[in-house]
Amino acid sequence: MCQATKYLVKTKTLNDLGEAGIIQLIQGKGPARLPSHLKKGIGDDCAVLQTTGDRVLLVTTDTLIEGIHFTVELLPPEALGWKALAVSISDIASMGGTPHTAFLSVGMKPETEVSFIETFMAGFQALAGRTDIVLAGGDTVESPSSAVITVTLLGDCLPEHVVYRSGAVVGDDVWVTGPLGNAAAGLFLLLNKKASELSGYETIVLAHQKPTPRLNTGKALGKSGLAHAMIDISDGIAKDLGHICEQSGIGALLKTASIPMSEEIQRLGSEVEKSPLEWALHGGEDYELLFTASPAHEEKIMSLTAEVSGSPATKIGTIIPEDGIWLETDKGKRPLQPGGYVHF
Repeated sequence: MCQATKYLVKTKTLNDLGEAGIIQLIQGKGPARLPSHLKKGIGDDCAVLQTTGDRVLLVTTDTLIEGIHFTVELLPPEALGWKALAVSISDIASMGGTPHTAFLSVGMKPETEVSFIETFMAGFQALAGRTDIVLAGGDTVESPSSAVITVTLLGDCLPEHVVYRSGAVVGDDVWVTGPLGNAAAGLFLLLNKKASELSGYETIVLAHQKPTPRLNTGKALGKSGLAHAMIDISDGIAKDLGHICEQSGIGALLKTASIPMSEEIQRLGSEVEKSPLEWALHGGEDYELLFTASPAHEEKIMSLTAEVSGSPATKIGTIIPEDGIWLETDKGKRPLQPGGYVHF
């Protein structure tokens, strides 16, 4: 290759690979077979490790970076502390487990005010206290330009109660535990409205800033054995349902008319001429649980979820043999693009 030609060759970047490609690259560098102590590695909401007791250990890690996942203007320190733990609790919930031990690592600029950490920890501990999670350690480092928050959360579960992404079967109903799109609509409000204009929309702003993981519902579904596959909605239902479809080797058909959306986002959508359905399908950060189950158990699922959370889960579609995710609308059936949050 001549010198001039060499500089015309484009070097592949992480942006070219995308999130899925990066995960595949990293996974390909791991062991060809899982060791006996590791029941599930890369590819689910948590890793699942065998222990010497009768329960398996669930492990998840999440990182939030200032300027990418949050800004202090939109997510104050107290809300950031809450949310940093909430996203990891949601991972444990989506596998039917109980979280118990957290490790927190923070990277901060040296000039960060002490009050930031104090307020951040107040939010973190408020949610930890509600969920009986103990902060057991972590790390603190200097960051030159932005705050970096990493939470590693441990939980446990009986092996037979763990719900993976890979268990969906053709004919299953697709369920979601609550309304979708609130967090995305809340973020839109914070980005585009003055504080004085947020009146009447406090619920959806709170959905973005301080989400409440469906921990009790996740545990109940795992214990009941009713859920065949489950995931939490962090990147948007269109993308997260795609993970279940990929891991289970199936497709899904969603019914537009069945997607649960709050009155607030429908009112806001009309006011600002935005589609509430787009927020619901692609917005992400709802941290509701998305799961599949046999149609024969519809009444049991509605009764169980209503008993645990106060409102029943909503059936929104069906698992089908055809690849991909499809959307059934009043104009017919069309493929649903993955959309959702793009990490790279």
